[in-house]
Amino acid sequence: MSGSDDASPVHRLFGLDTVILAEPKRSVLRRYTGPKMHLMTEDGTALAHLQERGAFAYVLHDPDDCPVLGVDLVSGRGGFARPAFLMTGPGGDPIGKVRSPGHLHRTRLIDIQTAEHGTLRITRNALLGKVWRVEDNGGGVIAEVTVSTVRSLDGLQGYRVEFDRRARSEQRRLVVGGTVCLQVIRRWLNSPQGNAS
Repeated sequence: MSGSDDASPVHRLFGLDTVILAEPKRSVLRRYTGPKMHLMTEDGTALAHLQERGAFAYVLHDPDDCPVLGVDLVSGRGGFARPAFLMTGPGGDPIGKVRSPGHLHRTRLIDIQTAEHGTLRITRNALLGKVWRVEDNGGGVIAEVTVSTVRSLDGLQGYRVEFDRRARSEQRRLVVGGTVCLQVIRRWLNSPQGNAS
C-alpha cells in the first residue's frame, strides 16, 4: 500500500489484516429486529458498530459515532427479485453496488461492482461451506471470510475476515460492506418477517 493510503481515514479503520464482524449477544427473550453488528479487532476491541437507519438500510459508525459506510437494499425485498444493495461512503457518495447472482444455493454468493468499475466476487468452497473467498478481477484472492455461530440458541452470527496484505483499503471497506449485505440476506431477507414485509 502507498503511504497516502496508509494515512487515510478508511485505512485507519479497515487497514487491519484481520477483523471480526459479529452480532452482539442479547437476551434470548428479545425478538430479532434485523442486523445489529460490531466490527472488532481479534482481541475484541470495538472498531465500529452497525445501526439500522431505515427499512433495510444500515450505517456503520466508528467509535466517534461518525458514519463510515452505508449499506442500503435497493431491490429484492420480499424475495421477488435478486437482492441488490448500494454501498456508500461517509458523505453518501456511491462506492459500490452489490448483487446476489441468485438464491444462496450455489457457491457464488455475491458480486461487488466497485465505483472504479472493478468487480469483487465472494464465493464459498462448497454448498454449505463456512469459508468464503473474495476474488478480484484477476482471480486473485484478496480476503477470506469464515462464518461461525456466536450462539446457537438464537443463531447469532460472526464473520472473521482475513485480508491478504496486498488488499487496498477501499477493497477492504467493500469486503466488510459485502459481508454486511450477506448478513442481511441470510438473517433478514430469508426470515419469515423479512419475507412478510
